[in-house]
Amino acid sequence: MQWSDIKFDPSRKLLREFGLLCLAFFGAIGLYQGLYRGHTTAGLILGAIATAGGLLGVLAPTWLRPIYVAWMVAAFPIGWTISLVVMALMFYGLFTPIGLFFRLIGRDSMERKLRPAAATYWEPKATPKDPRRYFKQF
Repeated sequence: MQWSDIKFDPSRKLLREFGLLCLAFFGAIGLYQGLYRGHTTAGLILGAIATAGGLLGVLAPTWLRPIYVAWMVAAFPIGWTISLVVMALMFYGLFTPIGLFFRLIGRDSMERKLRPAAATYWEPKATPKDPRRYFKQF
């Protein structure tokens, strides 16, 4: 997600969806807190937030605009940081060990070894027998 992806002027439909998501999210957390953890006050507060968000989303979605924009602005750096951490973990935890292992066993998939005696590095490729094959790629 980029900073330009944040909708600072969201549509009524998007705000309505945001209100209904607030209803579901805060309602579920409120039920969990109230019924399973025994925190009735927290459950009631979260239930009130869920009800207010849901009602505003259905009846007056434009009133949710400042909350939506603040939520997206607050969530942006969190998402940006998490995406960088996940990409770094993938690169250094998966691709780098595979590359080091291939180097260790001497595998060179791209055939990058220098051949000074070769006139060219061009590899001949067999052409398909039937050109209609190109129209049935899958």
